[in-house]
Amino acid sequence: MLKSTELGRKLVFDEEGNPHELYEMRDAEEFFKAGPEGVKDAGKKFAEGEYRWFYHTIMYQLETLPVHCINKYSASRFINNKSVQILLARNCGMHVPKTLFSNSPAAVRAFLGQAGRRSICKAFFPHIWQKDNSPTVAVTETFEVTPEMLPADEVLTYAPAIYQDMVVKEFDVRMVFMGSSVYSYALRNPKGALDWRQDAGQGLVQVESIETPAEVEKAVLAFARQSGIVFGSLDFAVDEKGQWWFLEINEQGQFLWLDEFNHKPDIMGKFLAFLTAPDSSQKSIEERQSLFPSLKEYRQFEEKEPLPTEEIPSSSFVSAEP
Repeated sequence: MLKSTELGRKLVFDEEGNPHELYEMRDAEEFFKAGPEGVKDAGKKFAEGEYRWFYHTIMYQLETLPVHCINKYSASRFINNKSVQILLARNCGMHVPKTLFSNSPAAVRAFLGQAGRRSICKAFFPHIWQKDNSPTVAVTETFEVTPEMLPADEVLTYAPAIYQDMVVKEFDVRMVFMGSSVYSYALRNPKGALDWRQDAGQGLVQVESIETPAEVEKAVLAFARQSGIVFGSLDFAVDEKGQWWFLEINEQGQFLWLDEFNHKPDIMGKFLAFLTAPDSSQKSIEERQSLFPSLKEYRQFEEKEPLPTEEIPSSSFVSAEP
């Protein structure tokens, strides 16, 4: 509701009845560069919001055009939620560790306190802390947690986390899903780390192409249909009985590093075949992948004909794969 006061000022009232004085700008330059600091800050927030919604508009509009989206933005936003992933995976027939999402001290302590239970804790989304003027960073990763490790109840309420039964695993699996095909790779970590990602970055993981159990493949394809994705990298843990346990999916997860550790699978050729296949194509990914160089061949080409050095400006931002 808009109201003019006796002094000529214009007020707008929010849903709770609180008045806010309107600021009438003369032009955009004034809004962003002149006036009180508060006006400039408000202008920056407005512009940031408009750019964010403009981005959403473009991404959603792509779904209405005759273009191939990998993945559709609506499916990407839907599946990039670990609670949705876990519920959908269970509904599609995958084995999922018992899970608690909570910041309730009582619930967390009760979950971890059950006799004989080994549990892990992980974040809903990766985060990086970096000290000012220091190259040192701290990264969130999955870790085993016991009741004795928990902080005070008040600290537990500061942010929710994901608590799960820990799978005592023989090895990990990184699965790459493309269209209607799945490719699984056993990741064996000599250090036996709970979270293999840090060790993979140091070259300490062994990669081996393995067969996907039929029931797991069926469940993954059902998961893809229900979520609307056509591509993704899934993580599983395999226990001593050979049971595959779903952990999570990154619908834009990295995969070329698999070829760096083991050239035989040629995941790069498979992806290029998948990416360029026309809708009318009847050929499988394996039939088309010979059209493209493998990562090993590409690296050999780079050595013979080095690409010109590209000047990349330094950035204050740090990025890591979820």
